[in-house]
Amino acid sequence: MKQWLAQGNRAGWVVFGLLALMIFLKTLLFDHFAFHELELQPTPLVRVAMWLSKLAAAIFFASFALLLRDKRWLIVLSVVIDTWLIANLIYMRNNHILLDAEAFNMSGNLHGYFWSVLIYIEWWIDLLFYSLTGVFCVIYFFTTQSPRNWRGWLWMVALGLVMFWSSEAMYVVDHHRTDKPVPYDAIPFIREHREPVYGTHFPTTVANTSVLFSPLYITSDYYLMINDIQPDRPLTPHDYAVMQRLDFGSDTATLNGPLIIVLLESLENWVLTPEIMPNLYRLTTNDHVFYANRVHTQIVGAPSADGQMIVNTGLLPINAGGTCLHYDHNTYPAIMKLAPDSAFCLLPHDTCVWNQTHMSPAYGYDSTIIYSDVDTILFQKLDSLVDEGRRYIQCITQSTHAPFVNEKYSRLELPKSMPWVMYNFIRGFNALDEGLGYLVRKIETDPVLQQYTIVITGDHRILHREKRQQMQRYANRWRDDLHGDDRFCWLSDLTPVDDCLPLLIYSPRISGNPRYTMDCYQMDIYPTYKSLLGVDHYRWHGFGINLLAEPDDLENPAAHQKRPIQEDEAFPLSDRLIRNDYFSLYLNR
Repeated sequence: MKQWLAQGNRAGWVVFGLLALMIFLKTLLFDHFAFHELELQPTPLVRVAMWLSKLAAAIFFASFALLLRDKRWLIVLSVVIDTWLIANLIYMRNNHILLDAEAFNMSGNLHGYFWSVLIYIEWWIDLLFYSLTGVFCVIYFFTTQSPRNWRGWLWMVALGLVMFWSSEAMYVVDHHRTDKPVPYDAIPFIREHREPVYGTHFPTTVANTSVLFSPLYITSDYYLMINDIQPDRPLTPHDYAVMQRLDFGSDTATLNGPLIIVLLESLENWVLTPEIMPNLYRLTTNDHVFYANRVHTQIVGAPSADGQMIVNTGLLPINAGGTCLHYDHNTYPAIMKLAPDSAFCLLPHDTCVWNQTHMSPAYGYDSTIIYSDVDTILFQKLDSLVDEGRRYIQCITQSTHAPFVNEKYSRLELPKSMPWVMYNFIRGFNALDEGLGYLVRKIETDPVLQQYTIVITGDHRILHREKRQQMQRYANRWRDDLHGDDRFCWLSDLTPVDDCLPLLIYSPRISGNPRYTMDCYQMDIYPTYKSLLGVDHYRWHGFGINLLAEPDDLENPAAHQKRPIQEDEAFPLSDRLIRNDYFSLYLNR
């Protein structure tokens, strides 16, 4: 061994050592920027696995220094590694998960959404990885071309693979699951074996191996995905017992009254103020309007599509991937299926986005209308449908989608010192509110529309924690600065870190102007508006509670109705219901 090492080219080994060190440091930097919010507390065994996997990745890729005759190719390799790390960081900021097979599977369904990643670029962090690549340029200039050292390269690759499998073995030992199907237990490259990387409870296990090994998982996952191979997740006897408790009554029903569902893209509760959204804010104070301002989002892997599904069906998304892509032919207990007339869906994009071609009919919408992404046109179209006597309509807005470029339609004046994302976000919702004015004024004045039940809510939140904290610091400056411009004093009341959704329901059956200020969930929307439409006897009641039946007594939590199922139990149950097409057993609409 000593003789073999002595024969090796010293410059090649120097390049190998520096390259391995640089890749190892980059993976540590990635973990810091990607996972610092998670407050990981791994066991000692998993901590060893985390370090070994990162070191294995560094050794594996650095081994190319011993293979390549021309060291300039190492710069290309380093740029590819940097690009992969940055792409994962941006995706993590956007979706709170790493790039996986599902991300690539969805790419064809998100035409036109490319520029939405702009708001998630953190230039000083992202460019840091590329700047480190400059080191390899220096490495090239002080090295000379050397003969290929096949034995050295093979030795290092073998060592890297041994370290990788060792870290995998430690992980498997520390996280052994007896309820996993045997074929998946035998394949460490399957992310299903390692537990989902999606979900409301973000698993810390995604940080346990190097992100540079994730293509191994993506390749195997994607193979299973395109061949429609899923882990076996049958409904258990306990599931059926729970459903007997949740799922009762008549198989059929008819909506007693017209219904409009309005999903406002990316709407968060802190922008619903008299300065930013004066029309929608005015509606929150009107008679016959129920207002809840602390609705927690429950989307998982397909934000807008998941929000649409929760509101329409009362179900929760599957915990790995997009329901709209994998289970578009399922039978769903959608409220619009109970409509006696045709139901119309107004979309701001082509029907291929979020697979609306199949999902709109699955939710009971037999007519789909495409309109411009300028939302004033949407509400004018909605107005014309009501004038035509259409009684069942869903409309989904678009202008407030990231990166919020439609802020140019806003006339709201804001300080030029405001962070650009905050500036565009606020002005974008001000522009959206102008379109909403058509609907609000008609609710206030039109006797026909006043007979409708109208649900208005956001489909999901969109800003990640760092952006919220930056916005909150800016709002705090106005709160603390006694010499600030009086025109913008209202900024001090904004609370961007409070990232809940608002819910407004107008109905002639609502008395007064009730409000619900306690925490609730998106799954509560379905049973709340369902109670206003005369279908309480319908078999599927949803996972949530009827917020209108709740006393808004913050001093007496015991007075509130007990939830039939808790959120952490509802998610896996809903996942199995969807995967097994449970509702096809008795719904045939």
